[in-house]
Amino acid sequence: MLLKSLFLLVRGEAFCLWEIMFCGGAARTVSRAPTAARYSKLEETMHQLFLYYGASGNILTEGSTGVRLVMITASGVLSGNTAQVYALKNPLVFIYGGASLYDWYTDRETYQDNTLWGDGEEKSAYDPCPKGWRVLTDSEKTYGDFSTTTMTLSGSVNTVHTGRIYNDMAWFPATGYRTNGSLALRNVGGNGYCWSASVSGPHAKALDFNTSGVGPGNVGYRTFGFPIRCVQE
Repeated sequence: MLLKSLFLLVRGEAFCLWEIMFCGGAARTVSRAPTAARYSKLEETMHQLFLYYGASGNILTEGSTGVRLVMITASGVLSGNTAQVYALKNPLVFIYGGASLYDWYTDRETYQDNTLWGDGEEKSAYDPCPKGWRVLTDSEKTYGDFSTTTMTLSGSVNTVHTGRIYNDMAWFPATGYRTNGSLALRNVGGNGYCWSASVSGPHAKALDFNTSGVGPGNVGYRTFGFPIRCVQE
């Protein structure tokens, strides 16, 4: 969960680029909904990314992009029952978890770290947001009033315009997500996600929405690649 989101933002992949382009303005979470001109620029940028990452834009291949897929149980990944050291030394490696736990950090629930992005009060050193900003502590609380009423649909399904706009102030794109293992993009243009720093059992809390519903406190496997939205501390 920690390096997955940081990696996706740093690499500027297609679905996280939307977050980068339309976040970090004067607003505390995101800037205004994109204009037609911004749509045009976005589509051009997306096209270039698809050419770079492959015709479909769905798979990041190993080699020229620097990305590597590594199973958490592979030799040298785990040290002291966690993959933290390996992940820090190999930031372009996408570590995927085994069946049932689906955690990039460890293959045993006993050793999961639930405070990598903070303890709910203080931001940790591993929070991927810049100084003065942090990953929101709990999506269920921060986005508690998010619903199909407060978040109106934008665009049509399966386009770069698809998403929801919160009270005419903040645009949340239907980014989809990077799945565990294959690095395939899923639900692009249909679903939107946003990690929080809170956990729910062995999994983590996230905002999850689509064209028919909004779930402020849904959960996802920690190996999934979801976008993050930094909020001011």
